[in-house]
Amino acid sequence: MSLKPQSSWLSWFLFVAVLLHSVVKYSFSPEIQGDLLLLYPTLLAVLWMERNSIFETFRSSALGHPVLGFVLFIVGSFFAVAGGVAPSLVAEVLGLFFIAAGFVASFAPSNYLRSSLFIAFAGIVIVILGSIGPSLLSSELAVTLAALSAKVLSATILPVVANGVTLYFGQYSATVTKDCSGMNSIFSLTALSILYLREGVNRKPWHIALMVASIIPVAVLTNFMRVMLVVLATWYVGDWFAQSIFHETIGVVAFVLALLLLTFIDRLLLFANSLVKPNDGSTHAPD
Repeated sequence: MSLKPQSSWLSWFLFVAVLLHSVVKYSFSPEIQGDLLLLYPTLLAVLWMERNSIFETFRSSALGHPVLGFVLFIVGSFFAVAGGVAPSLVAEVLGLFFIAAGFVASFAPSNYLRSSLFIAFAGIVIVILGSIGPSLLSSELAVTLAALSAKVLSATILPVVANGVTLYFGQYSATVTKDCSGMNSIFSLTALSILYLREGVNRKPWHIALMVASIIPVAVLTNFMRVMLVVLATWYVGDWFAQSIFHETIGVVAFVLALLLLTFIDRLLLFANSLVKPNDGSTHAPD
């Protein structure tokens, strides 16, 4: 028997040990926000989706792409170690994505290369776009949303003045927080979009790139509508209503609307692709 199956078992055992250590360490850290902890179940969801390729790392005796797998492993180990030293949950999780991708590339048969690359791609997009990006953009987007909401409302319905992230209208005021700017929803939208794209029909690289690029604009647009609705609810009903269950409900509505918009964009891109590349007339054989 080849040494390779035993090596894959040991590799995945060490991966699980590092993952559990990271989860325990950051779950009890008061400095970690709850939304960042969602990176762990997202990692597990991606690995579950690629479970067939992971199972093949135990069953098959043939190596896949060991050189690429070694490179991915080294990159992942760098991020994992750097995250442990910093410490940084984001860097550690990104490292785990790359390490898992490296194991699949090395130990699974060569026809599972796409699975390995998807794990690495999902890690990059989810971690950078879903967690690092929002933290860098939250304050700027909040100010921009406040100013834009004030201009639109003042030009159409009621006079609103923006001062930084605070909107003033009549005897009321409302603050565009991080939640209202759409930053918290970007992580969830990113994760769901990545999983949706993987589970759906085969999509071209340009299709996937456009879908990922649409996440931030869609999140900002839907939360822009959320801010204006909160202002209108405060003006016409009262602050007691707008800041109670309505505020939470409209947040859920904005998230659902964002999902619907992303689905619409996906269908539109599929339709555009069908126009560019007409069906060649081939069909599947009936069951």
